[in-house]
Amino acid sequence: MPRDARKHGLSRRHRFAQRGSYGTVLKSGHKLRGRFAMLHAGRSLSGHSRLGIALTRKMIPRAVERNRVRRLVREAFRRHMAKQLPMDCVVTLRQAVPAADLPQFRSELETLLDQLCRKA
Repeated sequence: MPRDARKHGLSRRHRFAQRGSYGTVLKSGHKLRGRFAMLHAGRSLSGHSRLGIALTRKMIPRAVERNRVRRLVREAFRRHMAKQLPMDCVVTLRQAVPAADLPQFRSELETLLDQLCRKA
């Protein structure tokens, strides 16, 4: 893969190193709630922002739909200014997101990230 192929993606420093390593962020007290999603946030020890996405098969049974939600979350985080803050963020779902509500889900994520930036 060419060096500039991931120029617009999330680099390794913006991802958690291991699966499930964001348990401390989930247990922290700082949560922002929306209709579809909940954003857990905590200070990053590495000095870089990191994003975790916790989705369950029980909430979204089909892998295609889970991947679509993951892409939307990554895209919203990648384009938002919250990526520049030294915060660890983990997104969990409060309810399933139907395909018809994906635009509302995306705007909700942006609103939650805006709230995070104001509080940080």
